[in-house]
Amino acid sequence: MRTVSKIHAMKFSNVSLILSGFLLVMLSFVHNASAQGLYTARGYWEESTKETYRKIKTKEANRELLTNDEKSYLADFENYLKNYWERMSDEEKELYENMLDTWNRELLGPIASEPLQKDFDWRGRDRAINVFYGVYYGASLVALFEPDGAAAVGIPLITGGLWVLGPFVNPKKYQNIDRTVIRASNTGKFLGLIYGGALGYTFYGGGDNNDRGAFLFSSLGSIALGELGFQMQKRKMLPEGHIEMFRHYGIVGPWLGLSLAGALGADDTRVVAGSVLAGGVGGLLFANRQAKKYNYTRGDVENISTLSLATTGLGFAVAAETIADDFSNAIILIPAAGTVLGTLAGQKSVKGVYLTNRQGSTIAFSALGAGLVGIGFAALIQSDAPAVWIGLPSAMALATQQIIFSRFKKENLSRNLSLGKDRDLPYRLSFDLTPGNYLVNKRIPATGYLHGTTPHVSNPLATVRLSF
Repeated sequence: MRTVSKIHAMKFSNVSLILSGFLLVMLSFVHNASAQGLYTARGYWEESTKETYRKIKTKEANRELLTNDEKSYLADFENYLKNYWERMSDEEKELYENMLDTWNRELLGPIASEPLQKDFDWRGRDRAINVFYGVYYGASLVALFEPDGAAAVGIPLITGGLWVLGPFVNPKKYQNIDRTVIRASNTGKFLGLIYGGALGYTFYGGGDNNDRGAFLFSSLGSIALGELGFQMQKRKMLPEGHIEMFRHYGIVGPWLGLSLAGALGADDTRVVAGSVLAGGVGGLLFANRQAKKYNYTRGDVENISTLSLATTGLGFAVAAETIADDFSNAIILIPAAGTVLGTLAGQKSVKGVYLTNRQGSTIAFSALGAGLVGIGFAALIQSDAPAVWIGLPSAMALATQQIIFSRFKKENLSRNLSLGKDRDLPYRLSFDLTPGNYLVNKRIPATGYLHGTTPHVSNPLATVRLSF
């Protein structure tokens, strides 16, 4: 009997093990099917097209400067999307690849009209700028060779047209460009006019014949630096603020070189031109160094340039008043000092503010309006003093710039919960709160339920970061 009982017990135990194993297999199958049902192609597409993520990706694609909070959100959310993709079945991944274009066209709605990267289009000012430079280059040829009659008119018009026909003549060159490439090219063209002309005068000196040679060198310098800016930006894709720093210091440098030559009483054309050229090269090198130290936005540099122009105007007003009492070559250093002080003060004030393009252009636009109002007031009071005609518009422009900048600075800093960002501290403390992740985490099954844990697949509700 005992032997029979043992046999029955063993059979029952084996049956129990088989049933238990079968149940575990079924539970595993159900769990995997449930998980695969959660991680679907459609769900992944919906997650990847959420508005906040899409807007940040648009800024990144347009090479706009991202805040530290946006960078953190982008890194965390893309890690979440990566985890989501890895949990999708091969069938769902294939379905996503096949349906992506259809969903984007038919189901995305308003989002479809906002692609991650806008197509480049030629604006009216682009056409006008290219026509201007083309005509200028043709005019330099006319000045050099002095053709008679219709050729003097026809050559500049032909070169003006050729510079607009660039995308038609060489379409491959303009593939995959964006607005920053054109901005870099235009910056190079403008600075090339100054540096090329200075180089021509450095070689040939002054005089009628030499003026024509400098005119030609100006055109050649503009063409060379314009093409250099175009190709470098297309290859390196520097931030907009970096390009604007080149433009700002590319103008400030020659101005300071000219001021120094004037203060020293230089009257040789070659010396003056060489000072301008040296100042330009030094300005570009300094601009590159400053842009690498801090990621200025285009709006930041517009504010810096506006402040620098206003302080330079005040310097000219002081110089005009001083000249009336005692003339000296060194007086030219007063407005030059205003330029330097305005630039340095502007760079220090914008750190941590991250002005947008709209904010920077608003500051420059409003300061210009205030300056014109100042000139109008000077006309109304019928002043004969040059200091009033220069100082009043400069002071009003400076006051307007400071008021609007202070408002934008307060707005920008109030949006950011991070501490220490606008201060010269050795650390940065940031706090991110994402309550929406609670609902996301509730939808995800605990694949590690045997150990009582749930894998991390989304952002936490709150994240505190301390970086040095």
